[in-house]
Amino acid sequence: MKKFFLLGIIIAMYATSIAQSRLATADYQKTKQPGIEMDVPFPEKTVSKSIDDYFQKLGYKGKDTKGYLTYKGVRLSQLGTDSYDLYFKTDRKSKKEKDATTVTLMISSGYEKFIGDTTNARLIDSAKSYLNGLTDRVAAFDLDQQIMEQDDAVKKVSKKLTSLTETGQELQKKKNKLENDIANNLKEQASQKTEGEKQLQILQTLRDKRKQ
Repeated sequence: MKKFFLLGIIIAMYATSIAQSRLATADYQKTKQPGIEMDVPFPEKTVSKSIDDYFQKLGYKGKDTKGYLTYKGVRLSQLGTDSYDLYFKTDRKSKKEKDATTVTLMISSGYEKFIGDTTNARLIDSAKSYLNGLTDRVAAFDLDQQIMEQDDAVKKVSKKLTSLTETGQELQKKKNKLENDIANNLKEQASQKTEGEKQLQILQTLRDKRKQ
């Protein structure tokens, strides 16, 4: 069983290593536009959040544009010195592959003038190289999310433990007080019993005198 598990990991790593971006035709406003596609072995939600997190850290705010998450006036060193509008779309690869996502990237020089390999082959090659690194970026993002979630879980458990410990201490104080109250009550009972026997003896003595 362990051998099959290790084999599965090796196959997954191999599949990830050979995954490459490719030229594609993207649908945009009922038109066909040049784009690039890349299959990423992560759920669509994770990939989408990873892309947005990446650009937010660079200072770019994404906007939903006709089904694409768009970043305007982006300057990426991987794409050269010019700025471009980047259009990203993430789709679940297939119904059976819920943990695989197809990412589509379109690049515009502005005003929805999309660039293809026939108009700027160097830029598209650079964009393909950039997209090829997406899997590693998503993997790093996913790991960071798992670490944060686990950190929250640890804090939650720690907070609960602290609360239970404090409650336990309060209960222990109440227990100690209750035990002291019980001990004092038993002493008072014993004292009262002794006093009752004493008073009963006095009463009996007085009654004996009346009989004489």
